[in-house]
Amino acid sequence: MPVGSGIDTLFYVRCCLNAEFGWTTRTPWTMSGSAQRFPPASATVRRSLSNESERTSMKTTILSFLVGGRTARPRAPRRWQGWLSASLGVWWWAVALSPVGAQVPPGAVETRVGGSLGFVLNGSNVFDHSGFSVSGAGDVNGDGLDDLIVGATGANTDGLSYAGRSYVVFGKRNGQPVELAVIESGTSRTGFAINGSNEYDRSGFSVSGAGDVNGDGLDDLIVGATGANTDGLSSNIGRSYVVFGKRDNRPVELVVIESGTGRDGFAINGNNVFDDSGFSVSGAGDVNGDGLDDLIVGASGADPDGRSTAGRSYVVFGKRNGQPVELADIESGTGRHGFVINGANETDRSGFSVSGAGDVNGDGLDDVIVGATGANTDGPSSNIGRSYVVFGKHDNRPVELTAIESGTSRDGFAINGRNDYDFSGFSVSGAGDVNGDGLDDVIIGAPFSDPDGRYNAGRGYVVFGKRNGQPVELAAIESGTGRDGFAINGSNDYDSSGRSVSGAGDVDGDGLDDVIIGAPFSDPDGLSYAGRGYVVFGKRNGQPVELAAIESGTGRDGFAINGSNDYDSSGYSVSGAGDVDGDGLDDVIVGASRADPDGLSYAGRSYVVFGKRNGQPVELADLEAAGHTP
Repeated sequence: MPVGSGIDTLFYVRCCLNAEFGWTTRTPWTMSGSAQRFPPASATVRRSLSNESERTSMKTTILSFLVGGRTARPRAPRRWQGWLSASLGVWWWAVALSPVGAQVPPGAVETRVGGSLGFVLNGSNVFDHSGFSVSGAGDVNGDGLDDLIVGATGANTDGLSYAGRSYVVFGKRNGQPVELAVIESGTSRTGFAINGSNEYDRSGFSVSGAGDVNGDGLDDLIVGATGANTDGLSSNIGRSYVVFGKRDNRPVELVVIESGTGRDGFAINGNNVFDDSGFSVSGAGDVNGDGLDDLIVGASGADPDGRSTAGRSYVVFGKRNGQPVELADIESGTGRHGFVINGANETDRSGFSVSGAGDVNGDGLDDVIVGATGANTDGPSSNIGRSYVVFGKHDNRPVELTAIESGTSRDGFAINGRNDYDFSGFSVSGAGDVNGDGLDDVIIGAPFSDPDGRYNAGRGYVVFGKRNGQPVELAAIESGTGRDGFAINGSNDYDSSGRSVSGAGDVDGDGLDDVIIGAPFSDPDGLSYAGRGYVVFGKRNGQPVELAAIESGTGRDGFAINGSNDYDSSGYSVSGAGDVDGDGLDDVIVGASRADPDGLSYAGRSYVVFGKRNGQPVELADLEAAGHTP
């Protein structure tokens, strides 16, 4: 049966979703959570990949099923299932298309004199999916070492199914593994747990360091719970939580923060049914210049002015108390808590990804970046994708992305995607000052791009900071002839590099900030879907970076971080981590939410990789060995 008919394809995608999340329904397309992990793509799917028209039909079919408008939203009785919207669906059709990749010659293993390469964070319970989201957290406990936050969106807290849990892990200097089960218990000195509030909230779906939001000198955190329902109904309104930094290991209960009576932080309550607020969250720096760090929350399912799933994002200003913030007030433009960023066109899904961007235009205020992965820059419904840099400002006036698109606005600039079905803006991040010109830069992921014809190899784009509102064309960056940035070209068919991206700080100590890009479907050393991360060193020119060269370990552009086990999908999430071990080099964290530590299916793992100055690959298998020292 041709793939264009959709039946074989949709069956496979449904099976993958079931295997991933334990989703069981009463349809004939069901596979339980204990079913075979990532069964190989059917012969029908594999055969179709040799035919370009059928590959396009495959994408279109999957997207119409999982990425369409309101009709694509599940209405199952379980509240979390409404969360299965365009965002996750886009990523999952890549699973259906992914064959076993070609074997990559193993690079020489990095040896770091006098210390460990990093350490592993082992998930606690089956199907927790720890590492689904990861982020550097700043110095949460004030000990001088940077800390981390890891989301486990599938965790069941106190018997609440899929309430989700996040873990703050304190920085440390050695390579001993961290057991999230011990942190959960509240008896460990290595961090503290943040326990979800309600069934199917999926707190930890997105996590980020938040900077110092309340001005107490400790860095804070933000956790997204995109499945939360602030009206008590099955409506996926979404909620986010700011958790204040603290020095102890006592667990934080999000149900207390929700009430507004505690001292641990404050809730940010979503506004509308199916908005999915908290789908993406990030610290934003000091956007309004009041001395407190601010936040950005994405609601990719929102319908500004009736534009279905155009999406919204909200900048929430820092504050010192625990009273909840209502996104409805921010939307109205009459409150003092922040401002709204309204998506431009139907099905753009702006807010699919969000991040602080640093000071991109050099005006002294921090800026933000918003990804609209469903945008169509050429008019037809082709999912090219677009991203928007929004400049910091002192007022609460709404920002209209339609005005930024035009190039005449003073509110920021657009970054226009390149090719049909690239989904540029799937991931976005501030990148620091990559080229050393004094302006902060950004990085954008396009995980379904086809560099040099490599199908779904994926791309990342570093876009240099600038002071004007003229749009940036990723087509010009791809060519390597422009001055706006450089492309990072994926290595192998189906790698999906750019599924996750992040600024990494200065990993190699050369004075230029670096970036990290995840390729969760890569097959290092022939390990199917083991995944990779790539650290790409900062540089001043616009020449493209080839991840294939970085893989080899012989280039000077960065280093590869090779996944450990079949189907782990390391690189599903990546982030800069700050200086976790206090050696003066910035570190990174890589999430592998499908890993099975100690045989716990899908408990998930994350890996902290310490900064280093050379291009030799890092093998995550080495970090898994307790206390690895070369």
